[in-house]
Amino acid sequence: MNQTILNVFKGDNAILDYLNPESQVFTPLVELPKKLNPFYEDSVRIYAKLLNTLPLTNVKSIPAFNMLKEMEHKGKLKNIHTIIENSSGNTVLSLAVIGRLLGIPNTKAFVSYEVPFGKLQMLQLFGVEPLVNKEPICPDPADKTSGIYKAKKMGKKKGWINPGQYENIDNPGGHRKITGPQIFKQLDGNLQIFCAGLGTTGTIVGTAGYLKEKNKKIKTLGVIRTPNNPVPGVRTRGLLKMIAFNWRNYVDFVEEVGTKDSFLQSLQMVRHGIIVGPSSGLALAGLLNFLKRQKENNTLKNFANENGIVNAVFICCDSPFPYLKDYFQYLDKSNFPEIDNYEILLDKPDQNTKSSVDIDIEGYEIEPQDALALFYNHDREDIENGLIKGEEKFVKEHSIVLDVRSKDEFDHFHLPESVHVDYISCISHTKDIIKKNKLEKRKVLVVCSLGLKSNTVTNMFRKEKIEAFSLKGGITEWSNLGLPRWKPEVCLKNKC
Repeated sequence: MNQTILNVFKGDNAILDYLNPESQVFTPLVELPKKLNPFYEDSVRIYAKLLNTLPLTNVKSIPAFNMLKEMEHKGKLKNIHTIIENSSGNTVLSLAVIGRLLGIPNTKAFVSYEVPFGKLQMLQLFGVEPLVNKEPICPDPADKTSGIYKAKKMGKKKGWINPGQYENIDNPGGHRKITGPQIFKQLDGNLQIFCAGLGTTGTIVGTAGYLKEKNKKIKTLGVIRTPNNPVPGVRTRGLLKMIAFNWRNYVDFVEEVGTKDSFLQSLQMVRHGIIVGPSSGLALAGLLNFLKRQKENNTLKNFANENGIVNAVFICCDSPFPYLKDYFQYLDKSNFPEIDNYEILLDKPDQNTKSSVDIDIEGYEIEPQDALALFYNHDREDIENGLIKGEEKFVKEHSIVLDVRSKDEFDHFHLPESVHVDYISCISHTKDIIKKNKLEKRKVLVVCSLGLKSNTVTNMFRKEKIEAFSLKGGITEWSNLGLPRWKPEVCLKNKC
């Protein structure tokens, strides 16, 4: 038996050979069970391509390996001591490990100042030095304050190199070399739909490029995230303008998915043995939305092969473990089993941070659509048209919308005619906030990112006899439903 079959790696380059995707057995292609495939009876078979089972447990290790090895082949890694890249996750941690094995001891990464601290710790774990950067709301790669621009500039210094994942053709080249051929062989070429989330777009450009060369009838689906709905690794339509690759040439259809659906689909897969993260959930949610619409339009049969079967493959990018806290933040507690005898635990996550405020919000939360009707004079379309015209009067008389997110988040986008108030002040100086904003005789809608901080503030206001409501799901759910938001001119221009 050869090395690939035995899966044994020996010698001085054993680890590097182990990390080389071409040295590995094919990553699994696993059909989802009927419970996860609502279109099984419609002769649709859905397969998960588990790129999270790669040695570095993430999809980005394929382009990272390919970019560095191609640079080495061209002699560009001689006397290089530092890799610099704009990345806050899997790309740069993969570059760090592979680079170290190629003799490059240092890796630095420009990361957004909004990055969760847990991701910074993950980068530190892999030996990456994070360089926190504050850049424009809708960054342009040519903007001198953007991480992409800074990384490219620093990469020109002696002994430094910037792989440039957003424009380096060896990013999609890795997937053209590895992912596309694997999927095609695993299904004997019998593939009708290929689906992937759109981040740097390297996965879909490289994989779809190969698949469409083999069979032009294969349709490709790119999945983006809804604006203001966080999902790691994927972009909104506006943020895709940062990408140099012409991904539109490789994508036949585009679906948009929000935070909650992404995490929920990931959760369902995890509980059925497919241990994948939220970006994988986003891809599956987008595929299911697409299939649902085709079924409703009676066009699903147009995708079938000669046997009436539709084989669809979606990419699974990484594991859920870096995002465990987010599942409990973005999904309702009803999705998780309760912990019996929680009170006797010695190590409780909230034991040092629990607010002295007793939270009893039941009856005070309000759904986004209901909030729109209760607090605004106009419907969605009229408000959106008014925002375009620069109008300002939207909220009903004797009502007010208070946003307790950070000032930066508020300036990025907010509900029409809402007012920014400091969350800590709302908790510590409730009566002062009430007096300053004349809340005694007003109906109050409190808004935050997810509806958690707004619950606390609403409870405080209610204790002071203020008619306050908390926006359920926060501005994340509001955005997911496509309800109107004020945005700065740059975001309107770039359709963020």
